[in-house]
Amino acid sequence: MMVGMRNKNYRVWARACRRAGILLAALVSLAGPPALAAAKTTPNSHSTYGAYLAGKHAVGSFAITDAATFYARVLAVDPENKPLLGRTLYLMVADGRNSEAVALARRLVKLQPDSRLANFVLALKAATTGRYPEAERRLTKLPKRGINRVLLPLLRGWITFASGRRERGLEQIDEFADMRGFSNFHILHTGLMLQMSGRIKQAGARYEVALRKGKRPGLRMIYAVGVFYERSNQRAKAIALYRKFLKRNPQYQAIDFSLQRALRKRRPPAFVRNPTEAMAEALFDAASLMTRGRGVRRSLMLARLALFMRPRFAPAQILIANILEGREQREAALVLYRMVPSSSPMAWTSRLASARIFDDLKRTDEAIGLLKRMAKERPKRWDAPRALGDILRGHDRFAEATAAYDQVIARIPKLDKRHWSILYARGIALERSKKWVRAERDFLKALEFQPNQPFVLNYLGYSWVERGVQLARARKMIEKAVSLRRNDGYITDSLGWVLYRMGKYRQAVRHLERAVELRPHDPTINDHLGDAYWRVGRKVEARVQWRRALSFGPEKDQVTIINKKIEHGLGKAKKLGRKL
Repeated sequence: MMVGMRNKNYRVWARACRRAGILLAALVSLAGPPALAAAKTTPNSHSTYGAYLAGKHAVGSFAITDAATFYARVLAVDPENKPLLGRTLYLMVADGRNSEAVALARRLVKLQPDSRLANFVLALKAATTGRYPEAERRLTKLPKRGINRVLLPLLRGWITFASGRRERGLEQIDEFADMRGFSNFHILHTGLMLQMSGRIKQAGARYEVALRKGKRPGLRMIYAVGVFYERSNQRAKAIALYRKFLKRNPQYQAIDFSLQRALRKRRPPAFVRNPTEAMAEALFDAASLMTRGRGVRRSLMLARLALFMRPRFAPAQILIANILEGREQREAALVLYRMVPSSSPMAWTSRLASARIFDDLKRTDEAIGLLKRMAKERPKRWDAPRALGDILRGHDRFAEATAAYDQVIARIPKLDKRHWSILYARGIALERSKKWVRAERDFLKALEFQPNQPFVLNYLGYSWVERGVQLARARKMIEKAVSLRRNDGYITDSLGWVLYRMGKYRQAVRHLERAVELRPHDPTINDHLGDAYWRVGRKVEARVQWRRALSFGPEKDQVTIINKKIEHGLGKAKKLGRKL
């Protein structure tokens, strides 16, 4: 096949690539950078197919940087292929390679003047350089469907405002004023326009409406209004607003940062300083609505374009990092988290996320060191020691985890129902550290706060079963947990095991078989089922289950016990309430 194919051959070529597919993609991925370098410099069909297939695979894996690079190599061979050009343009935008994206957009509109993405990118580029008529003209070509019903009036309104027609800009964003679910967007951007026009009282009145009518004003609205109050000599209002929000949402470190700033009487920078930054805010707001399901790729693109309009825009950086982390692109996410400047209200959030990724990347010492430093920096906050405790517990460092959780609880003025999970986590660390009395106390306190919490019901119930105490109560608790989480294999196993310990072996078999269906590769559950089979006389099947348990890597202290059971079977069942 000729390499320089054009659009009419594109589908044939793509089908050929897919037919060549599996083996060739494997060879390309195994060959690594040298083979890819050869693909770039050697004009032959195999290297082109390889780059195409590798790019296709990278797209499926959400490896955006790799995908953009591979598709660019194919595009170099066939530079006027419109579908390929459009796909590469999207990938360059999604990867934040702005100069390359703009260049591709210019090429694409020459071949396909109605390209939506190319016109969108070029409109934003025109807006950043003050070419407002061009920006308006390109945006007018785009259909008002989906999120564009809100985003396009916002962008066009700000472009019009930037060109000096301020009243007309306000009128344009009124196009979506009555759209259900978007009133806060409208009020926010109207208020920002009024502020930039010097109409401070009118802007304040708009914000008051949003705070008064909105059931739960979002984080960006709270931050924008708080900054407005701080900058217009209404610091007391800002402090009250931040405190009210934090009482309901204590996890938002950015608002806590703002509260501390207001208390210290430090003047904050403007929420947005000019129309270009306001357009970045609009793009970010739209991206934030589309982070789930099929909308995630568009969310990534819009967030990248927000950064294009406003470099070092921390909320957009964190949103992109969240998306990449959620698609297991941890290294790329870490780069973005660490780019957030220390002066940003979002810096604390980004550092917590960085610690999480360090641990995921097996750089646990770095994660622990970072979290310890953070815990010392802000001795009243408990989120850093909480994250530290979770990481230590995840690595079976239970005594150290207990100390971290002790620090968390010491920093909370008064425990309430929101804190049940901290007690649960510390209870696990204590139980695994063989400090049962304290562990039991934490589990019971967690249940006072959340009586129907299935994980606490299960863990405490199972722990009682293992100790041969309170079996009847444990059974009721675990049955409740099963009713709340019917497809949880671990909780179903707990119910089977309490029935086993009570001598109800046939009932136990039924629940343990179900648990193995739900968690077929768990060594403990298979071991339990083997024990139950033995008690009902199914001794061949019991040994099969014990061997399966061994094949799934049980803890070292269990290996010897299971081997003895395979060789000798089980002895007579002991009395109820004693360990078997």
